[in-house]
Amino acid sequence: MRPLKVFARFDPPRPRVIRGLLATGLPIGVTVLMEGGLFIGTALLIGRLGPVPAAAHQIAINVASLCFMVPLAVAEATTVRVGHALGRRDAAGVRRAALAGYAIVLATQLLSAIALVAGNHAVVSLYTHDAAVATLAASLLLYAAAFQFPDGIQVLSAGALRGLKDTRMPMLLAAFAYWGIGMPLGATLGLGLLGGPPAGPRGMWAGLIAGLTVAALLLGGRFARSSRPARIHGLTTGQVDPMTSGT
Repeated sequence: MRPLKVFARFDPPRPRVIRGLLATGLPIGVTVLMEGGLFIGTALLIGRLGPVPAAAHQIAINVASLCFMVPLAVAEATTVRVGHALGRRDAAGVRRAALAGYAIVLATQLLSAIALVAGNHAVVSLYTHDAAVATLAASLLLYAAAFQFPDGIQVLSAGALRGLKDTRMPMLLAAFAYWGIGMPLGATLGLGLLGGPPAGPRGMWAGLIAGLTVAALLLGGRFARSSRPARIHGLTTGQVDPMTSGT
């Protein structure tokens, strides 16, 4: 450890830097909590419907989560690339980094969607041989295929916005999409809260699709506005602070 000079210098805590990190990081944590909570809440509600819906949902969400790892990784890389371009005051580079991320995500999500549609029964057979569970899980994988694109776009847009240190407004937009649209709609359809026949897990998954689609539209639109050249120039010169502007 000696060449690293780990103990060569000690600095006291710098409150201003810590406040800046918290101002950027806490909204990111809340956004992740909102999205994770949507899927956890969905699983808990589906669990009320019985063991077969719960098992089928677990299979489908496990496969969907595996597919999600690719756009999540690309979003993390996009955060870094957008941040570097912002530091260079390169507005074109910001958009180029984001567009590269969108292109990769759309391509990989297309492959995932095709695989889920064409091979849903084969994928489910790796998890279970129970006919009732397999039939329902295979149908849910079709819903998973439907939200591959909005899921990829929303996570990529969130990652690009984090590269611009724009996290507070995306947090509010995500909370609205997930808990203002996705969860209420899914619970209403899935559990028949308005008096209609409950659609079960398929209704809950329809709510997931709606919530992710709204998040993709809102966050994508937010990045389109935040990445305008004039906006980037304001960020790099200190004229605009996305943490406090709220626009």
